[in-house]
Amino acid sequence: MSRSAAHDARNRGFREAFATPFEFKDSLLPTGELIPKEAQKLHLQHEVEDVPAGRGARIHWLGDRSASKVLLYFHGGGFCFPPLKGHVRFWNESLKALNPKSDFVIAALEYGLTKQIRYPVQIIQGTEALRFILDKGYAPSNVVIGGDSGGGSLALGVVSILLHGLDGVPPLKLKEPLAGVLLYSAMVSFGTESESWTANKDKDCVAPISMQKLGPAYVDEKDLNEYSDPLRADAAWWRGIPAKSILNIYGGEECFKSHIVEFGDKLVEAGNPVENVECSTEVHIDWVLDLQAGLEPAEMRVRILDWLSKVFGNGGNGK
Repeated sequence: MSRSAAHDARNRGFREAFATPFEFKDSLLPTGELIPKEAQKLHLQHEVEDVPAGRGARIHWLGDRSASKVLLYFHGGGFCFPPLKGHVRFWNESLKALNPKSDFVIAALEYGLTKQIRYPVQIIQGTEALRFILDKGYAPSNVVIGGDSGGGSLALGVVSILLHGLDGVPPLKLKEPLAGVLLYSAMVSFGTESESWTANKDKDCVAPISMQKLGPAYVDEKDLNEYSDPLRADAAWWRGIPAKSILNIYGGEECFKSHIVEFGDKLVEAGNPVENVECSTEVHIDWVLDLQAGLEPAEMRVRILDWLSKVFGNGGNGK
């Protein structure tokens, strides 16, 4: 069911833009320019640091650096696009809605993008960013990692490295579980053969042609595996995710729905503390797109803020 004619027009506009992803990328500001520019507009505190051993990755700190907790966030964009203005507004709104009670700062990762940078660099950058944050003295129980779309896939790549290691990456052993893992419309597969891809291809903001271009730009077919394409892993692979809580949230009218539901079932089968949440009338990364387009947000906003409030020890006050 359509949320409004304005939402339909927004989705159609993004669907058309994403159909030519590399041309669309060229129209966007790079991460290192977009975040400080938007942070300044929003009067949001901003600092940037290089990630040691991060292969060029940088962390953009947003909010009060004296906070005791941190959300390490990987923006979406199919490993191709830098963040949208809507991402920075999403981070700002989360900080404004939950602080000071939740006492957290956002660490937004500036990571390599295709076609120049390809798998496995991005998941190594994400892992080194987490190591850097822990080395700064943040307790794992005060850290949430997460991301939307391709950033959700990146977060799962980091989880896979925590669980199974990766050749060439020094082991990262946690002394205790993370506070949480946020999977927001996570791109768990590059495939486009599913019930929801058929049902929602004319409703959502993404299109099959996008994936047919973005997938090969990120990873060669021979390297499609549990780290690069999370849905390929069986439930046993995901057993023992070191996190106290996992939110797997998605739109009922997004193309990735079938794959996300299947993936969520694997997390449940593996015995993980996961909440699988469908927002029935919403599309892919709907809250970020609402903020991008200046439209009224819906259930995704409430559910994400409520979960963040709970995992950061504030009982839940997302409404």
